[in-house]
Amino acid sequence: MILAQFSAQEHQKLLDAEKKYGNAFINAYNTTILVSNLMMGPVADCDLFIRFYSQMTKYHLLSVISTVRMHRIQAKIDLRYFLESTANAAFSLAHSDTENYFDFQNEQIGNAQSATKKAYGWLETTYKEHSDFIKELKSTINEQTAHANVVNSQHNFDFIPGERAEIVTSYFDFEDDEMVKLDLWLAAKAGIYAADLILKVQKDSGGFLLSNDVTNLPNLIVDNNSVLAELQNDRR
Repeated sequence: MILAQFSAQEHQKLLDAEKKYGNAFINAYNTTILVSNLMMGPVADCDLFIRFYSQMTKYHLLSVISTVRMHRIQAKIDLRYFLESTANAAFSLAHSDTENYFDFQNEQIGNAQSATKKAYGWLETTYKEHSDFIKELKSTINEQTAHANVVNSQHNFDFIPGERAEIVTSYFDFEDDEMVKLDLWLAAKAGIYAADLILKVQKDSGGFLLSNDVTNLPNLIVDNNSVLAELQNDRR
């Protein structure tokens, strides 16, 4: 199969997602739209925040898209990058003059791992609920999907025994609607926590004007809880 055909199939999966996954996709879609539209415009020097915020919006969207395109590992890696970007966005919004990322005097870029570690440390002491959520989800992703793991081969590898044994290796993950809905719910929940965190830091530290879209956050929380209830009922 040529790349153009793979691309066309991926696009069709995205077009079919609302019909196929229902409220789980709608909630994830609406959440990623909110994440992308928290800010109306800056009112202070917050260049670092905007840089990380742009990474937040991009990788949350990519995580949602990758989920419905049947690329679960890619979706989780995107979600992990989104969580790291969120922590750094929150930190840089509260510390607009920080040298955590740039050493202007020596004209050097700071160590990314050290900078992120400092952001996580600040987050844990200042916004612990959000810190705990990010830490737990990031840890789960690290354990299950962020690294090569034979268990993950179950998503696109199969062996069918018999007289004419068949080995199946698929570009797309095997269809599992319940798993996709669960992943969409989790991506939406991560987006909700991230949006709430940024809004709380903005309230405490300023930096930018809020968009009118932020008023939709309570509705997204209600919808996210409803999606979880649907998943629990389906499993029962």
